[in-house]
Amino acid sequence: MPKQYDEPVSLKQTLTPEDYTEAFAQVAFFAAPMRRRSVRALVCVTVAAVAASFLPLCSGHGAARAVAAAVAVVFAVAAAAVWFLGPVLEKRRAEKWFRSCPLAALPSEITLTGQSAVIVTSCERLTEYWTDFTICVETDRLIAVAGGRERFLLVLKKDGLPPEEAEKLSGLMRYVFDGRWAGTAPRKGGS
Repeated sequence: MPKQYDEPVSLKQTLTPEDYTEAFAQVAFFAAPMRRRSVRALVCVTVAAVAASFLPLCSGHGAARAVAAAVAVVFAVAAAAVWFLGPVLEKRRAEKWFRSCPLAALPSEITLTGQSAVIVTSCERLTEYWTDFTICVETDRLIAVAGGRERFLLVLKKDGLPPEEAEKLSGLMRYVFDGRWAGTAPRKGGS
């Protein structure tokens, strides 16, 4: 391990529902590209367009024409629902999980090394090893690490850190998650 990552990085933070929701959305954006709302909406629009293209062929067959029209309408509505309701439902799901886990909202002190993260709150002490995590996503405000054994989503807030500490944290996470690190995703609603 390079000399610059030998010393641990420590930070104190208290997560808010907004922090967790943002981290959840960023991880979802990078972890499953085929589940992005733009991809799902495009699939629905494509199916609707294909179904609508069969309408002229079904001009003499009333039942077939009705089925093609129904499929086109249903998938067009599904595309709109995926595009407009998807981010709202994803945000609600993240907020629901955050509210269901009061330990996640406790003030915590996190110590990060090249091998692990140690999270200490007034109620628990967790050690998470980086080998258990699958992806790390960094934004301007935070770093989200997903796939842990004790906490599926570990959120590290960069807000409030001095610039040199934030850069040190970012460098450590890029080093640890080489090949599993992703940059900033779209902020509002994902795509």
